[in-house]
Amino acid sequence: MSSVLTELRKQLPFALLGLDTDNDTVFMNETLKGYCDAANIVFTRCRPYRKNDQAFVEQKNGAVVRRMVGYRQFEGLEAAALLAKLYRSARLFVNFFQPSFKLIAKQRDGARVRKTYSPPATPHQRLVADARTSDAVRFRLQETYAGLDPVLLLRDIRALQERLAALADTPPAMRTDGVAQPIDLFLASLRTAWKDGASRPTDRPIVKA
Repeated sequence: MSSVLTELRKQLPFALLGLDTDNDTVFMNETLKGYCDAANIVFTRCRPYRKNDQAFVEQKNGAVVRRMVGYRQFEGLEAAALLAKLYRSARLFVNFFQPSFKLIAKQRDGARVRKTYSPPATPHQRLVADARTSDAVRFRLQETYAGLDPVLLLRDIRALQERLAALADTPPAMRTDGVAQPIDLFLASLRTAWKDGASRPTDRPIVKA
């Protein structure tokens, strides 16, 4: 766990000041608390049976994780390796190319609640625009952004979703390695993807016998 957290802190564009976990014993253990104490990280946890304590984190399970991975059950080292590759591409695609709204204020007028949202922006744009972000972090983010291609990232995400869905639906004895779709064929498929509805392979229903 300590090695994973150390690597995670290297990837973050800002310093990790605090860590808030669920009440599960997987997260609340002496190893994690000892690591936070040694690294001067504030370690807190949510209240028991109060899911809203983690609302801003939990909402990403549906908006990002489930939309990328679906609801299949994945087991084994091969699935873990594919998930790691998928999350690597999904992190870049979501943080650099997926704009979202943020709630700024709420005002109640009788039974009506008026909400004010910020203009849509990507996490990358919000971080760069923040006055607390250092120039070194801005330069590193802009350098990373300049080297990304959203079409290639989306193609890799779809190819990995195909392999994950096939891995979960195929018996171990019949599994074979998949290959990424050529970029020209992937671009051609995007022209008609709207006709087929959701194009994420992990969204396809599981065929029952």
